[in-house]
Amino acid sequence: MLTSYLGYGQPVIAAADRKVVNAPFNDVRDNPNVPKDPPMPFGPRGTLDEALGNHVVQQIGPGVFLAYMHMMPGSVLVKEGQLVRQGQMLGQIGSSGNSNTPHLHFQVYTTPTILPGDSRPYVFKRFDLVGQVTERLWDENFQFQPTGVLPFAPAQPPSQHQLELPLDRNVIIFSE
Repeated sequence: MLTSYLGYGQPVIAAADRKVVNAPFNDVRDNPNVPKDPPMPFGPRGTLDEALGNHVVQQIGPGVFLAYMHMMPGSVLVKEGQLVRQGQMLGQIGSSGNSNTPHLHFQVYTTPTILPGDSRPYVFKRFDLVGQVTERLWDENFQFQPTGVLPFAPAQPPSQHQLELPLDRNVIIFSE
């Protein structure tokens, strides 16, 4: 059941002040049989863009686009052309499009349409490192145990980081 996942329905928050340049869908259904059935590679319309689910793309600079993907149907709160502010709610985490489990797929791209496009490296202004997931978990493994419990080792001590990209399996909290 989707609602048993810790992130399902949580807010998706804008990472930057800028204009929305792509928000094509708000009606792509969540995959209701997760984890029993694999997701459809394309949506009912048969488009690759729909595989991203309900999503929003912001342009934050020349050739720099932020994409927020797999939001709940009906939860996208912004439209193409709308200016949004950092911290503004864009929608809610879901499992729409080609998604095995509810999650937010956030990525920095070179194009507004995702494909074709390349990913770009990025850093967060500030975050607190509170621990590390101790085992490699893939959606295919985790989807069968939607308990919100992960193999976790707390940071000793927790530490603040600035202008960094967290490492794989870091557990972080965004601070003000």
